[in-house]
Amino acid sequence: MNKEEALELANKTGFNAIEVDVLKLEASGREYYRLHFDKAESLVMCYLDPKKGNHTKFLHVSNFFTSLNINSPEIILADQATGVIVQQDLGDKCLIDMDLNENPELLKQSVEILSTIQRAHIPQIDKLDEESLMMQMETIQSIFLEKFLSCQKLKELEILQSRALSKLSEQPWMNCHFDFERRNLMVDSNHEITVIDFQDLCIGPVGIDLAGIIVDHYISYSDELINNALKHYIESSQLDVSVKDVFEWLRWGGVQRNMRILGTLSNLYIQDNRAFRLKDLPGILENLITLIPNDEFMSLKEHLSSAVMPKLHEELEAL
Repeated sequence: MNKEEALELANKTGFNAIEVDVLKLEASGREYYRLHFDKAESLVMCYLDPKKGNHTKFLHVSNFFTSLNINSPEIILADQATGVIVQQDLGDKCLIDMDLNENPELLKQSVEILSTIQRAHIPQIDKLDEESLMMQMETIQSIFLEKFLSCQKLKELEILQSRALSKLSEQPWMNCHFDFERRNLMVDSNHEITVIDFQDLCIGPVGIDLAGIIVDHYISYSDELINNALKHYIESSQLDVSVKDVFEWLRWGGVQRNMRILGTLSNLYIQDNRAFRLKDLPGILENLITLIPNDEFMSLKEHLSSAVMPKLHEELEAL
């Protein structure tokens, strides 16, 4: 939607805004707009075409987050017929705009919130299954390599995917935000973190969300910061495990997550010509290469670095 259409939709749902700002478009298809009113007041409107999905899951989780004192945006209005949710305006300050190497307390606070979410009792949440995890990983082959880069599938990636599935099945499974990264963590004026975009919450391996906050697409954390964050996560979750154990959960959660995202973002461009996240692909691929163990996968790591990465840069430069 353009600004005029968003303003008309806001008015239709009973919010007579005087101006609208376009905020962001998510990979999920959700569109976000800031509604401005008199006296400098503002709210955020989320729109999802009812033909493409609904807000039922988001609203369900939001109710439980509120009851459990997990910071999340207050819902002002939900109109499923028009695909609109109007919610509290949390401002523009999110962790994506901050270097957590320089703000380690915010990373500690993030893993505390993650621990709380993981252990929260939220009924009627679907559980990921091994078939879904494998299908998500396979998109790195069928979409990212074959369709986007016109490369052949790699047998070594199939072996890696099987290893990842085995490792993921061995770690604890709890509530999983499924996109617990800096862009989905807002910071208020009191430096408190609020979680957004939790409509994909499910039961899944704990390493997926750990990788989301610690294996960043845009910056690298120091080994000391990672170790301290993992120690704090262990303490917050009251786990009787070592930092090395939790890092392995993170490693395999990150392998699954980055393969899935490479496929997802490539598919958004191929199917819908949405190129707004293509710039992130090299960083995501680099993180995947770093996370892959050196043992039997060294040749795969070298191939991804020496052949696939240059091909990716070449493709992006040609767009």
